[in-house]
Amino acid sequence: MIQRIRDRIWCAVGVAGLMVLICGTAAAQTNLQYTTFWRLLGPTIQLVGRDLNGVSLNGDLLSGRQVTGVSLDGAWVNGKKRSVKLARSHFFGGGIGGGNMVGAELQADLDDGTTLMLRVDGVQRHPDPANKDVLLYEVSYATGGGRVSLCGLDDEGYARRAIPLEGRWDLSQGTVGGGSWIEDQDRFTFACEDHVIGKCVLGGYEPWRKVLVCTKGKGCSMTTLADHHQACTRMLRADYCGDGTSHTVDDVEVNLYDGLGVRTDSEAWSFEAEWDAQGAFCASDTRLQAAKPACMQQLQDKNCGAPQHFADGTLLMSEYLPQP
Repeated sequence: MIQRIRDRIWCAVGVAGLMVLICGTAAAQTNLQYTTFWRLLGPTIQLVGRDLNGVSLNGDLLSGRQVTGVSLDGAWVNGKKRSVKLARSHFFGGGIGGGNMVGAELQADLDDGTTLMLRVDGVQRHPDPANKDVLLYEVSYATGGGRVSLCGLDDEGYARRAIPLEGRWDLSQGTVGGGSWIEDQDRFTFACEDHVIGKCVLGGYEPWRKVLVCTKGKGCSMTTLADHHQACTRMLRADYCGDGTSHTVDDVEVNLYDGLGVRTDSEAWSFEAEWDAQGAFCASDTRLQAAKPACMQQLQDKNCGAPQHFADGTLLMSEYLPQP
């Protein structure tokens, strides 16, 4: 877990078409009062609402196997291998980009050491203006009974799309590093839009979006929302201990919010926990009363949920709708 930094001054500058400057100061005070001063220039995105969390980080099992990464070493288009790169959710290089990826085949690694060829069947820009810099890809693989969507089908029978993200994730559970993002210049992840990694992108935490963070006495530096995105994946799966173990079930309603204004507290629900990229920072409760993570005792904090903690290292806070 990271150590909280007191008296932090921060600014967030939205890019990718957004001209947003959000600045605030926060100091730890003995009476726990908290004052934030906001300055907004231009439009900002307020993604207010709840999420349906789940257990799986990404995708469905393929006959008991799972995709652990997709190679960037090349894409086969019309029988020719072309070198490609990935920036945000866009492929480029070798004359490939955007819709030109349709028909391209890429090699995926499976968790049993074998490989699987994937094909891009369609590319679409996300229709929501809040996610206009996100491209969605229809991806399939061949089986004896025909081609199958990598991310499965929705309730209406349409292929669910995927978002390509740099690097890959450790899909293990109960291990050091379980659930963590792994930097890998040669691999990327096709994040299914209805699974946790994809949900966190579409929830406002595009890992490539840049922000300016200023710390008192240490100056300012540009960073991305990559840690917020990773904290979101921990939160949706109730991965309190940060070891890849999910302590929830599908379709439990949760609400999350941050100190940047990307998502605000929209529900008067039971407070749960504070989160960073490594797991829960502290917790006052669990969304499933039967869940008893091994680390819960050390996470207990009567001050958990105090707004000033956003200035001390907390990235997200969560609350849940109690079950009847």
